[in-house]
Amino acid sequence: MKLSALVGVVAGAVGVLPSLALALPQEVSEAETAQQEQVMETITVVAHRQPRQLSEVAGTVSIISEEDLQRNVVLNASDMVRYQPGVELDDTTSRFGHSGFRIRGIGGNRTAVVIDQIPVADYFAVGTYSNTGRGLLELGLASRVEILRGPASTLYGSKALGGVVAVNLLDAQDVLTSANHGSRIQFGMNSDSNRAKVMAATAFADNDTSFMVAAAVQYGQDMQSEGLASDKRDHQHRRQQAALLRAAADSELGEWRVTLDLQRESRNTDINSVIGSGRLAATTSLIGDDSRDQYRIVADLDMAPTAWIDRGQWRVYQQHSVIEQDSYEQRMLLPEPLDIQRLFDFSQETSGIGADLETDLRLAKLRHRLGYGFEISSSVLEDQRDALQTNLTTGVSTNVLLGETFPLRDFPRSRVTELGVYVHDEFQLWPDGPVISPGLRYEHYRLRTRDDALFELRYPNTEVTDLTHDAWLPKLGIVWPLAGNTEWFAQYARGYRAPPFSDVNIGLYYPQFNVLAIANPDLKAERGYAFETGVRGRSAESEWSLTAYHNRYSDFIQSRASLGFDPVRGLLVFQSINRDKVVIEGLEATFSQQLSDSWSTAVSAEYSRGEDRQSGRAIADVAPPRAIAEVQYSADTWDSRLVLTAVRGQRELVDEGGAKLFSAPGYATLDWLTRWYVNTDTDISVGVFNLTDRQYWRNSRVSGIAENDPQLAVLAESGLSVGAAIYYTF
Repeated sequence: MKLSALVGVVAGAVGVLPSLALALPQEVSEAETAQQEQVMETITVVAHRQPRQLSEVAGTVSIISEEDLQRNVVLNASDMVRYQPGVELDDTTSRFGHSGFRIRGIGGNRTAVVIDQIPVADYFAVGTYSNTGRGLLELGLASRVEILRGPASTLYGSKALGGVVAVNLLDAQDVLTSANHGSRIQFGMNSDSNRAKVMAATAFADNDTSFMVAAAVQYGQDMQSEGLASDKRDHQHRRQQAALLRAAADSELGEWRVTLDLQRESRNTDINSVIGSGRLAATTSLIGDDSRDQYRIVADLDMAPTAWIDRGQWRVYQQHSVIEQDSYEQRMLLPEPLDIQRLFDFSQETSGIGADLETDLRLAKLRHRLGYGFEISSSVLEDQRDALQTNLTTGVSTNVLLGETFPLRDFPRSRVTELGVYVHDEFQLWPDGPVISPGLRYEHYRLRTRDDALFELRYPNTEVTDLTHDAWLPKLGIVWPLAGNTEWFAQYARGYRAPPFSDVNIGLYYPQFNVLAIANPDLKAERGYAFETGVRGRSAESEWSLTAYHNRYSDFIQSRASLGFDPVRGLLVFQSINRDKVVIEGLEATFSQQLSDSWSTAVSAEYSRGEDRQSGRAIADVAPPRAIAEVQYSADTWDSRLVLTAVRGQRELVDEGGAKLFSAPGYATLDWLTRWYVNTDTDISVGVFNLTDRQYWRNSRVSGIAENDPQLAVLAESGLSVGAAIYYTF
């Protein structure tokens, strides 16, 4: 049975549940009512930008609490999503780090990542030697993470085409152990990449004020890929540092808070995997020296109720990130050996202001929760590449490589301004009846190029363009309570991603090869249309859910696509263009059960597929089916659990030219995690991962890579590894 038909069957099945619920008696027994009241629900913020119980959300949200971060020995972003169905880390290099999260097959800049409601800096990559990565060092100071699956542009605007990952950083209230003071220290390690982490935080409070300072440092090396000899590894040493300072004070308007967030990351990589292959056949040494610096200043207000606003948050922020990447290459196998230095700089400075407000009111005898807000941001983006090639025989140096004259830019200096205004409502049609939640957002996107003498010098024949886009982004959800703490939900949501600065105006001209890239003033925004439905339920001993989704995406942007030979220019012309429809659909299921006072179990499974409707090709970024099952035993002072992860082999993949891509084989891994509650102040968590020492690849690390790519060996996951963490509060 095709997946689309299966989705239809599930949608139809859950669609008739509300009608069945109407036939149930309207009065519930006292015993049933008491049982329902005993169920404690998790609160989420990401789905409505205001607190809601998970049972009130017309969609799929995962909550990763501080407890989950500790019990799973989470030291970085990859650890965090290890057991999350439908979510992966976008990471396809051994040098630069990850580019964000991939949700249901959509990642990169198409999935929004927000830190305390502030969007993180954009991801940008060009060529082999320039890749900004995404950083996300704040995860070392996170207290909670929420993941919203599927298009969420109605509330989060552009870049939320695939979904949202919302990270909440530590606050003073998370650290305080008494009314006035509290501290915590965490030590962690994992042998998979010889990484170690230290985190410390302390907080003070006095009447209506509080202050917190926290810092995290992590050291690591390259992944100890199973089956890879040491001389073939891309040896790496990385150091990541993050600091967080927060001050808060209560007032008649609410709680004011000021945050300073500082980050620094450095990576030194000795690359061996690609040396001696392709255009690096004569290369004998390739060294990468990369750094990332970022700061964020945020002032926000958590409002006290007023006559017109029952709850709300205001924020104003400035964020600045700078990436510097240096590559040093030697080609000693040439008749005249060469020394090549490449430099890449990228900076983004963003200022913004926003608010998320909510008012309770009654209209037409119905209770409404009316949410509304806005977000305005302005970003200045700039990159520069430089290079110098020295002939070691003659001593002659040149700044011309492969026909490119350095320094140069890949796009003109640009300013991107975004404005979003949204309104979102919730109302129940009758007591214990369905809750309807319509929403609408107006999004305005403006790209303006700035005077750039360097870009004009290097690309005198390239026309640049300014771009303005407007969009209306609706959504409609329904949650229908059924009997016994069960509800049916469904939603339709529109996704949107404005044309990126680097695709609208492209700097590319190789006179040596008669190659030219041109701007595209008619580039359309990418759009998504998400349909999702499911049922979920909970009791004092169990929770379960079944979800089906069908997401259609149109006008996907293909960067630097070949337009063929232009006889007028006498050049091979490239341009970023829109591609036709992509469809991603799937099923997700979760189940957890408390079997007894000591034993519990949990199972999650996902099945998805993606297809380019124009070519019929399978989408490489869509992960193969996966199931995760665990069983846990809990005692008074410790608990232990086994986690089995089983993944089916990726279907056969090809690129646009029909060449075969690497299809990750299926695998099964077994992890053993134990936690010891030493006393009320100290916990110790230990994990033994990949107990069977299996060689395997995560799809998100190898998607889109050719089947004979020399990097494949270094992109394999670690064999058997041990992780441990100690958490101490005082």
